[in-house]
Amino acid sequence: MIFLLFVSVILVHILILSKLIFFPYPELFVYPYLTNRGLIPYRDILDQHFPGLMFFPINLDYLGMTTPEIARLWQYGVVVLTHIILFFVARKIFRSSLKALFSNFLYLVWQPFFEGWVLWIDSFLPIFLLVSFYFLSSWDKKREVKLLFFSGLLFGIALLLKQAVLPLVALIAFFIFFRRKKIWDLMYFGFGFLIPVVFLAIYIIRLGVWHDFFFWTITFNLTTFAEMGRKYPEASLFIRSLFVFAPAFVAGRKDILISLFILGSLAFAYARFDLVHLQPVLPFVVLGTMSVLGRIRKSVLAKIFLGFYLFAALFILTRFYQGHLGKKVFFFGETERKIVKEIEELTAPQDKIFAFGTLPHVYQMTGLLPPGNIFVFQFPWFMMKAEESILSGIISDPPKVVIRDPDAQVDDRKLIDNMLQIDQYVQDNYARIDKINGIEILLKNENSN
Repeated sequence: MIFLLFVSVILVHILILSKLIFFPYPELFVYPYLTNRGLIPYRDILDQHFPGLMFFPINLDYLGMTTPEIARLWQYGVVVLTHIILFFVARKIFRSSLKALFSNFLYLVWQPFFEGWVLWIDSFLPIFLLVSFYFLSSWDKKREVKLLFFSGLLFGIALLLKQAVLPLVALIAFFIFFRRKKIWDLMYFGFGFLIPVVFLAIYIIRLGVWHDFFFWTITFNLTTFAEMGRKYPEASLFIRSLFVFAPAFVAGRKDILISLFILGSLAFAYARFDLVHLQPVLPFVVLGTMSVLGRIRKSVLAKIFLGFYLFAALFILTRFYQGHLGKKVFFFGETERKIVKEIEELTAPQDKIFAFGTLPHVYQMTGLLPPGNIFVFQFPWFMMKAEESILSGIISDPPKVVIRDPDAQVDDRKLIDNMLQIDQYVQDNYARIDKINGIEILLKNENSN
């Protein structure tokens, strides 16, 4: 009976996601594509993230995630796998299949709200963090140091996806040491963690981009991005998120390990507060909430609490579904298909194109490359450091076609305002031949150099 209910929870979750709008981040398509076409990460592909599933030789493009339809299947697969791991973790903690099932139900309730309709790096992280948590909780009872090794290994793999896992790693290291005050336990954890780190270092050194890697993933993040790219939460969104998290914070007084995972995982949303960045912490919020619900006695106060929780949850989710039901797929709509078709008619396989303030993944969609074989997402904080490199590539290796959105904005900042040199060069050397839903298509002037 529990098994059938568990399967039903997963199927309902997938059904819900299939009815929601879908936002697969363009980075997940264009970065692996460019890497597989020979561009070198951090030297030719300028980005602040660790390699993960985007820059290693075995990446999402290599694994076949090349269309939004396939990306949907990846989204479903990640959710199904998270459900399965969450069930085993919850059953181990609460020693009850019924409580584990209810934990999965809570995950079904809240995962879509926390931008479960978005596919991004953070979507993959719960898998690694939950398994690591499972090993840690087992070690806390059995005191088998090999479990610490596997926990550290999972943390190291998570680090390859996103460096924001480091604050959580630090908290867990303190937990391991002060739990038994044995340095050998901490060393086992550290050995496991260092294996992926060493692998990463070897990969970067072999590429010959250590300086570029250090600048974009560390220096840039702590300076330019910290100054320009930070995004604070909207008040209403913060309050709704706090409501979901509140019961788990109460659980912290008893479930220290759950609390540490919650606290450490909040670092994923520190720089830019989008709900998708809270996906890594959500399973642990579910576990914390379940822990509180399991301890509530059948008193009047408990019934009032549950009534308020259900009423508020219904209010939040009703508003959410009103705005997110639909078939829209961001970045892969009719406009994008029309532009891709026109580019394909205007170019040959060896031609270069330039996406100026719009459609950064058009290279992957057309099978073409950017000018000078250099690429960056044209956010204001990136262009502060990369405009000269991009312009140099355009001048030395002129694209045949430029697509341009003069009104494109990020965080209320007009993108072109941060690329004035590039804009001037395009205006001087290219002429518009078409315009599709605000996006201009330009060809190089015959008399330009």
